[in-house]
Amino acid sequence: MADIHTVECRGWDEFKGTIVKELFQDAPFQKSRFLFRGQVDPNWQLMSSYDRWFDEQGLDESKRKEIAAQLLGSFKQELRNAGHEQLVDEEGDPRIMAIAQHYGLPTRLLDWSESPYVAAFFAFVDVVLLKRDPQFVVVWALDTKSYCWDGYGTRIVSVASPRSNVRLRNQEGKFTILETLDKSIEDFVMKIKPTKSLDLPLRRFLIPGKDTVAALAELDAMGINPSRAYSDLQGFAMAARVQQQLRVLAKL
Repeated sequence: MADIHTVECRGWDEFKGTIVKELFQDAPFQKSRFLFRGQVDPNWQLMSSYDRWFDEQGLDESKRKEIAAQLLGSFKQELRNAGHEQLVDEEGDPRIMAIAQHYGLPTRLLDWSESPYVAAFFAFVDVVLLKRDPQFVVVWALDTKSYCWDGYGTRIVSVASPRSNVRLRNQEGKFTILETLDKSIEDFVMKIKPTKSLDLPLRRFLIPGKDTVAALAELDAMGINPSRAYSDLQGFAMAARVQQQLRVLAKL
């Protein structure tokens, strides 16, 4: 079975100093070599919105792929009925799935970013928005060169980012999509036999939740904040909520 390597950082500063060294040793950061995903709870699995929804419904496990296809097929038909045939993708094209997910349809796409700092932002901002007090948040790193993503049933996909999809561009977003009956990326990875003893398809970096205020302040200075990540009215409202909650946390 593949190993999922965990690095426990003692603080936000240690995370910044560790992640590039851990992933690239003495080489500089290489964009797109790894993908990153931040989550407020290290115990949460790497599950898509569809797979979470599927489990909540208590549906037959053997129908996991079939029902996902039915949902997307229904969405495509609604688009055709409304005269939006130009949006309906060719078979296997992930663009329509990304559009469906953007508007609330559960899909098997899982969001990732090419930036570890964007991923960290999403982990820490949920501490504020969800009013959590975690011991650690987590930033996952997915090795795009690993054997796991080469014809075994999970793909890394890029979706063209038109000017109308500012979120995807600003978040430096990419996706994984499960094409098996597995419900999470971890479940998928753990059953695949490594081709090399040192191949680590997934790593996770734990960062203390107590560093939330400092981390979000520094990320804001980098230009990574709700207004930038979402760049729409929802993002602006989120920014106001986060700013107010940070004042409370920082006792300002």
